Amino acid sequence: MKRTLLGLMGLAVIFTLAFQGIASAKTYTFRLQCVYPEKAHMGQTTQFFADRVKELTDGNVQIKVFTPDQLVKTNEAFDAMAKGMIDAYSGSMLYFAGYVPEVNCEWLPFGWANSKEVQEMYEHHGWLDLMREALKKHKVHYVAPMCCGDMGLLTKFPVHQLADMKGRKIRAVGMEGKIVEALGGSPVALSGAEQYMALSRGTVDGTDYPFYTIENYKFYEVVSHIIRPGLHTPGVIEILFNQKSLEKLPDNYRAAIDEAGWDAFLRTVALSPQWDEGGYQTCREKNIEIIDLAPEAVNQFRKATLPLWDEIASKSEVSAKLVDSLKHYLTQKGIQMD
Repeated sequence: MKRTLLGLMGLAVIFTLAFQGIASAKTYTFRLQCVYPEKAHMGQTTQFFADRVKELTDGNVQIKVFTPDQLVKTNEAFDAMAKGMIDAYSGSMLYFAGYVPEVNCEWLPFGWANSKEVQEMYEHHGWLDLMREALKKHKVHYVAPMCCGDMGLLTKFPVHQLADMKGRKIRAVGMEGKIVEALGGSPVALSGAEQYMALSRGTVDGTDYPFYTIENYKFYEVVSHIIRPGLHTPGVIEILFNQKSLEKLPDNYRAAIDEAGWDAFLRTVALSPQWDEGGYQTCREKNIEIIDLAPEAVNQFRKATLPLWDEIASKSEVSAKLVDSLKHYLTQKGIQMD
């Protein structure tokens, strides 16, 4: 009888503690500003990230995704996040290169050759740690990169060698403008929304944009060629989090956010080639010529843009480490980097 009573008391204690644990489980809600529409590839991946966080934390951490400009304007997002006005951001940091020069390292022209190589750089060559180091001084946590498809030249003219770029007007902004200049072209700063009309009217001769947009933006109506390889194969954007917001969480939930970010990244590593192929299929259906540069031409393009690598490396200690790491990686693959 005594044993039975003690057993029942023990069960009561266990149930009480379990109930208290459930009752005391705190929930957290964060606001994330996404640069991309809900149905866009990166919009969908951002929602995947939010859903994965919820799953890994048993619903105790929820990330509410807001579509473009719902919370803040895109060019204000980094400052807003650093100040805690929003908790997180999903999109390209190229908008914020003035704050974070290291982001240009993710957009070095003719760097990695595919999404698997991107994974290798971040996972095994220190890039994830280095990018986190770069953002830490801004009180922002770099959660994970995301691959957004190959990005390169969509043109109204054929390109077979470097000389074909001379004087051509190419829509490109920021880092992309510097690349176009290095290739002999004339960059024209236009917003994404202005590209179609500029191409239609001949204001520009081409654009530097993800290849899959040949269909999404109906560029097949206003360009005649895609030039491969892309300048970025693939392009990379980011998921970022305000550091103070993260510090509100227990360690296991912070780890869950990083895990969810990496899972979102791996999703894009797998899907990025499929997104590219969708664009190429549109080219075949719409009679858009896909030009694959000869190895000699690729070497011309790479050599013309190499001074940019040194310029970017000079911007910070972390930038130098990122550039040196990628140069070493490519040299090991037999690519001449001088």
